[in-house]
Amino acid sequence: EIDGHQFWVDLILNTGVLYLFGAGHISREVNDLAARVGFMTVVLDDRAEFANRERFGQPAEVVVLKSFDDCFADLEPDDDSYVVIVTRGHLYDRVVLEQALRSKAGYIGMIGSNRKRDAIYKALLSDGVNAGQLEKVHCPIGLKIDTETPAEIAVSIVGELIEVRAQKRKWNSLASRQ
Repeated sequence: EIDGHQFWVDLILNTGVLYLFGAGHISREVNDLAARVGFMTVVLDDRAEFANRERFGQPAEVVVLKSFDDCFADLEPDDDSYVVIVTRGHLYDRVVLEQALRSKAGYIGMIGSNRKRDAIYKALLSDGVNAGQLEKVHCPIGLKIDTETPAEIAVSIVGELIEVRAQKRKWNSLASRQ
């Protein structure tokens, strides 16, 4: 209350932009759940039959790429950006990860087994990627809750995104007090 007038203040926080690379079954589930918990979602794929509004009604944006080779060209991820790499059959995971590592994204996660991760990391290291950069990648992505179905995998992934977002908020809150 100020000078006899009452005001209601509603704090609006930036909840982060989630870039989903790949528009398959897992992305669709991740998109729906992430949108429900406040992430602005962007779905990117090179197949119009998968990356479209009929399949993805919730995202802020759906992008059909010409190719994954330059998929970050029109993007400007920042510390409040989350990159999730779930391309079809893991065909483009390496090329997307390499570009994600050059971005300012605050979170990078990639689906896959430890074996697949190790093979991709080895190739990237031989191409000159710094080992320190790879340490910030969440792979295998998601909370370790023994998932099987696309919906269960989505719960695991979005759970991890929520956890990372909460840690950032906590850190920012502590930093602002000092």
